[in-house]
Amino acid sequence: MQINQTTLANFFRSFRVLFLKEMQGAEPEWPKIAMRMPSNAAEEVYAWLGALPGLRKMMGKAIIQNFSASDYRIKNDEYESTIPVKEADIERDRLGIYTPLMSNLAVAAAASVDALMANTLEGGFTNADYTGKNFFDTNKKHEPNNSKSLTFTNLMTAPLSANSFAAAKALLKGMKNSQGNAMGLGKKLLLVVPPALESMALQILTAENIAATAKNTDGTIAGVAAVTNVQKGTADYLVWSQLAGSDTAWFLLEVGLPVKALIYQDEKAIDLLAVTTPQSEHVVLYHEYIYQAYARFGAGYGLPQLAIGSTGVGAAI
Repeated sequence: MQINQTTLANFFRSFRVLFLKEMQGAEPEWPKIAMRMPSNAAEEVYAWLGALPGLRKMMGKAIIQNFSASDYRIKNDEYESTIPVKEADIERDRLGIYTPLMSNLAVAAAASVDALMANTLEGGFTNADYTGKNFFDTNKKHEPNNSKSLTFTNLMTAPLSANSFAAAKALLKGMKNSQGNAMGLGKKLLLVVPPALESMALQILTAENIAATAKNTDGTIAGVAAVTNVQKGTADYLVWSQLAGSDTAWFLLEVGLPVKALIYQDEKAIDLLAVTTPQSEHVVLYHEYIYQAYARFGAGYGLPQLAIGSTGVGAAI
């Protein structure tokens, strides 16, 4: 096959159509737990995180929310995956061998966002949010720059069980805002677990009955009996393969509000780029054309009040 600008443009067009089709069909998990925020800079400042709005009784004049209270920033990073297509394969009309590679490149590119968001979620035990404390922590201030600010806790340590799930649900539903008013959470709850906790999550949220331990008056175990599972259907669940390796930690999120606990910051969406000029330096030196999946995005924390995280390594409840 003769190589010219037209044939190269046609190859790129067909590869890009395939790439975008596979991307659209990848069905990532991150939209279930994070809000997408557009970006047009190297980093964005989320000043409004420290000023969660809520109606209050008007006493004379209005009180203007201080949207400059938070200096929490999310930086955009560059991501790429670059593959070569040999000039000889084009001349021999053997581009079909690259079709699976392009499809896999698209799937891997889509999965990279899931991997970033999963790392962000499980990193919440050690990484700070707008409050200046770890995303999952105790005695966190709603307004970190206000010495009189009310505090809240969204950290647990208990292993996943029906009892600990109920405790997390109560903690989340009982969350109050900076004014001391109930936030009204519990509209749509999502239990997020690693594959190692899939069976327990299914038992808690789908089983008709669940095992309960009966104790004697002296605290000793009298036996185990099956009781009605009152937690069935009280939350959706996500068994996230991206959390594999973090086998004890589990998370309960409020996902029914416009604002989410996590932020996916999108500056430049994932796309397929290419070097398809026969006279380009790379083609002349290496006799191969370059195809690259490229994007710029970042991840960070939104409102920690919308998430409960448990390390799963403490005492059972």
